[in-house]
Amino acid sequence: MANIVLIGLLCSLHVATASIVVPISDVEPLPLRMHNAVSTAQELFEKSCPEEVSPTNPYKPPEVLYSSYMDADGSGKPRPVNGTVFPSSDSLVRGIIDAWAQHQHLVLRPDVVWFEILAQLNFYMAKHADELRHLFVDAPGKKEIVVMQPDWPSVVGAFGQEIQKRVKTEWLLDWITPGFTTSTAHDNITATVLTMGLTQRYFDFTGGILCGLRSVELLGERADWARLLGKLDRLPALGEEPAAYARALRPIMTRFVRTWDESPTSAETRAFWGEAVRANRGVSCGTGPHEFRVSGWLTGFLHWRETGNLRVQADEVPTLAEATEPGRRYTVLDDVVYVGESLSELPVGYARAPLKMLDYPRPGVNTMAFVLGGNIGVRREALPTTPASGDGGGGDDARRKGVLAEPLSGWFLYGPAKKDVKTGSDGYGSFDELIGIWRSLGAIWPGGLVYPWDMEEADQQYLRWPGE
Repeated sequence: MANIVLIGLLCSLHVATASIVVPISDVEPLPLRMHNAVSTAQELFEKSCPEEVSPTNPYKPPEVLYSSYMDADGSGKPRPVNGTVFPSSDSLVRGIIDAWAQHQHLVLRPDVVWFEILAQLNFYMAKHADELRHLFVDAPGKKEIVVMQPDWPSVVGAFGQEIQKRVKTEWLLDWITPGFTTSTAHDNITATVLTMGLTQRYFDFTGGILCGLRSVELLGERADWARLLGKLDRLPALGEEPAAYARALRPIMTRFVRTWDESPTSAETRAFWGEAVRANRGVSCGTGPHEFRVSGWLTGFLHWRETGNLRVQADEVPTLAEATEPGRRYTVLDDVVYVGESLSELPVGYARAPLKMLDYPRPGVNTMAFVLGGNIGVRREALPTTPASGDGGGGDDARRKGVLAEPLSGWFLYGPAKKDVKTGSDGYGSFDELIGIWRSLGAIWPGGLVYPWDMEEADQQYLRWPGE
């Protein structure tokens, strides 16, 4: 497999590879903090998607029944990985910001980038399903899709083909399916879950069982990243807002491809990866994630909020002249201005859809459940402190020090749950994750973390690193 490793993301991401190394910064590696690592798929789900198990929901917190993170032996333990899994509500955006703040190496698959875009489109479709109905179906209302397969992961995966059979959009399944050399069977199921989320205003889903930053490493091949770029061509067919999303993403994803073509020490490539994440500390009457505003081209992936509303209204985007004024803190690529976001307001990177499970948990009993998929969890691995010897072409990997961070993607099937209950009344995603990012940013900021004098000790302790 061909790789690209980019050394350093300004405040943190140092990248190296046997193929291409782009030096960006020489920040010191930081130790891997293990306090919030998870040991089961259930724990990963609860900490990454807390609104789904909130005690304010009018039903008992659901259990993870099946998941891409679950080992095949039924133990509920995560599948074996080279490293440790940590909860994340958006492994791409939140994961990269955290890796940037903690001086970690970043490993990135095109699949994760694509799922971020699909998760954002789920937010958009939630608000604009009626006006886009003509692109997908002619009939009003909702049609039921029933799938029967030998096991539940196969049930979830089969909905992609069944949706394609029923929509007018002939390219939908091929477009949504990642199709990269890095893609796995679970990636295809994750894409299907996101497709179910996109089309849940047109279909009901029922299934049953048949008898019987210190561095960025781009995995895959150049062709994968070119294919990822090509997927943007379909976005304008979904409306003006997705067309604007495509325009914002194109400069970023064009440079993903260009990274494979340019000299490893190219000033332009180094500058691009160095502008992925920025952070500014504002004036605040309190303390916590809202103190920081994150910017950089990474925010270009965040076009909508969970409500389907635009994250940044058109009249809130500065003109090119305004954005490039001395002292203005905007990232600009190919005349596209990327607007930052408060750390406390970052949206999640997943979507969900209801699924009726026939004859589960026993014949004659049906269970209402949900499928949820997208960018969830981050794998982190402490790299060896002693460089490997005699590793030939792997010497660049051996020179990387500190911690490796890889955004993960996957899916969950969980229940029982009520179909018409809207979760997220207290917000979406893990606030604890945002607190962790805030700690990381505060630790590298002049003045460090500041706790207001009138803050209760218990609240201060919540904001501190465990053991601090």
